[in-house]
Amino acid sequence: MLRKNILLYFLYIVSSIILLFGLGYTKNWENKDIIVGLIFLGCYIFGTKYRFTSIILLVTFSVLSFYFPTGIIYGKPTEAILISLIQTNKLEVIGYLMAIKYEIFLSVLFIIIQFFIYQITKKEKNKFKYFTIFAFIFLYIVSLFGISVNHHGINRNAFLKNSIDSWKVIRKQKEEQRINLGDSSAIKIEGKIDNNDDTEIRVVIIGESVRRDYMSVYGYPNNTTPFLNSAKGIFINGFVSSGPNTVSSLSRMLFKANPYENQILWGVNVVSLANKSGYETYWISNQGVSGWGDDLFFNLSKLTNEAYFLKKDDFDSGANDDIEMLPVFSRIINKNQNSKIIFIHMMGSHEPVCKRLGEFKPSFNINSEAGCYAATIEKLDSFIKLITENLKGKKYKLMYFSDHGLSVDKKHSFHDVDLYEEYQVPLFYLDPKEEKHIYFNKTISGLNLLDIYSSFINVKTNVTNSNYSFKLLDQLKNNPDPIIYWEKYKHISSIQKKQPAIADIDADLILKNVKKLDQNPQLSDKCFGSIEDVEIAYPSNQRIYRISGWAAYDKEMKPLSGTVGSFIINNNKIIFIEGEPESRIDIHKHFEVPKEISSFYGISSYLDKKYINPQNKIYFGYKNQYGNYIICRSYG
Repeated sequence: MLRKNILLYFLYIVSSIILLFGLGYTKNWENKDIIVGLIFLGCYIFGTKYRFTSIILLVTFSVLSFYFPTGIIYGKPTEAILISLIQTNKLEVIGYLMAIKYEIFLSVLFIIIQFFIYQITKKEKNKFKYFTIFAFIFLYIVSLFGISVNHHGINRNAFLKNSIDSWKVIRKQKEEQRINLGDSSAIKIEGKIDNNDDTEIRVVIIGESVRRDYMSVYGYPNNTTPFLNSAKGIFINGFVSSGPNTVSSLSRMLFKANPYENQILWGVNVVSLANKSGYETYWISNQGVSGWGDDLFFNLSKLTNEAYFLKKDDFDSGANDDIEMLPVFSRIINKNQNSKIIFIHMMGSHEPVCKRLGEFKPSFNINSEAGCYAATIEKLDSFIKLITENLKGKKYKLMYFSDHGLSVDKKHSFHDVDLYEEYQVPLFYLDPKEEKHIYFNKTISGLNLLDIYSSFINVKTNVTNSNYSFKLLDQLKNNPDPIIYWEKYKHISSIQKKQPAIADIDADLILKNVKKLDQNPQLSDKCFGSIEDVEIAYPSNQRIYRISGWAAYDKEMKPLSGTVGSFIINNNKIIFIEGEPESRIDIHKHFEVPKEISSFYGISSYLDKKYINPQNKIYFGYKNQYGNYIICRSYG
């Protein structure tokens, strides 16, 4: 009995610590959070006295554990995190989990512990006591919702309280957008900056996921920007994005943001400024028209005279290439002689980056994810060159910036909100009248992009600062520690994690171990999967192949656990290539499983060409915790 009690209390303490860690309390630790740990411990002590309260604990805390991977990385739930979580198509933050999938194992371990606690305590028959029940109810409510009396609170950052409050903020923000987006009454045009400016066409290109340090025009050792390297214009080395993902950054760069009042003036934006200044405005996009992030920019585009979207749904509803926007662009610039501002919203280097290359052939070999990322930068350079070639013979100015960067390594590219380079993006200006290629080392906040843009379109307004101009950069005071936004406004100096750009992009990808199995496993009826592609993984490298598809358990329709991978069978010889799980929202929706079930049905394995043979049979499967290999049958 004593051993049993010691074991139980040990499991209670371990579970309480995991809850603190997994729900994000330790991300921004405060000493008073020790009280929260004691509250969780109290829930276990009082809640496991009776079977029905044990079931409540088992179910509730197990469900909470699905937040653990997010909580470990980003902390307690906020509106910024929740917006990213409900953007099930963009996956900009969730995509990071593909690179740190091992955090998910903490959720699995925690759930196993909860079942173990339940199995130990369910047979106990304790005498019913009102005090025990009331104590459990009180602690249980405080653990999830917190409590506040006379402005003194306990567990103010409780998970459900934070989630509910954040959801209210999101809904309020969406309503403010809807009401105020088209209201430009706050804008007063005070005149032109340069009365001799005879520019016909101004082009604003909004890049996607481009880091400045992967562009050779900014010093990257590989020649990824052959056109921009010598293009006549002004290049700013030091522009800092306002946020680490599309919504958090562009909502504070394309719109007027006041960080000191935590306010965005939705009616003061790039399109309204242009419209009030008398320009014809056009929006061309290779992003989506629906979804929590896409709809904001779709609604902004509706303020223009004409808007064109290559996709008719969310951002990944088609495989359209950015170059497909060129015919629309060409038609607009030749439409009439009126002064125009054309916004082009690219897909650029959005992950998965290798898929963004399409038919583009880079000037170097690609053997890794970093190589693909560098190639998307060369493709961007080619795209801008084609834009300028279309504009030949016309009086134009072109402005380019990117919304944010990415974390890039040999095998993955993903969002890391704690990475300094995530915020270091390009900003430059091209003008055929410029005589030089000018380079400025000056730190500028993304919150001032609207000011720069206002000078770019040659207008003075009551809501922008005309001192922020490409022409006046040498007079502009340097801002060494700009403000950024993620969860709250803070200075870029708070971001300490650094990641140098990978220069050896020609180096081979380190492939996973290939294991020849001594004992041939049999096909299992417990799981099934589908091989969708067996293809060359990277352009310019015919040696590395990628096997991709998905797999799931037969009854629960859940993703596989353990070490997933591919089995190749030839003449009764079987080899196993360790793979990597990938998020597949489409499969998750197809099976109509609950939202709390992981979406990591996808599997990708990288292997040498020598293992690829038309006579081979390929299956997905996994290696379980006992070291046994399980082959899943083919779907359908």
